[in-house]
Amino acid sequence: MTNKSPHLTNREKEVLVEIVKGSTSKEIAEELEISTGTVESHKRNIMLKYDVNNMVSLVVKAIKWGVV
Repeated sequence: MTNKSPHLTNREKEVLVEIVKGSTSKEIAEELEISTGTVESHKRNIMLKYDVNNMVSLVVKAIKWGVV
């Protein structure tokens, strides 16, 4: 595991912040004015970039690396 945070697009960062807040995909979609399908796509991309397979691991890494 690397200690360097992967590059995220601005939109991915916005989605990640909402994930860390505990928002649902529907809430994120409403907040960012995008579809829930787009939110799910961003979540998948973020999880691939962070090399995790669940939201808990994603949140832990994001906080550890100071992304949010």
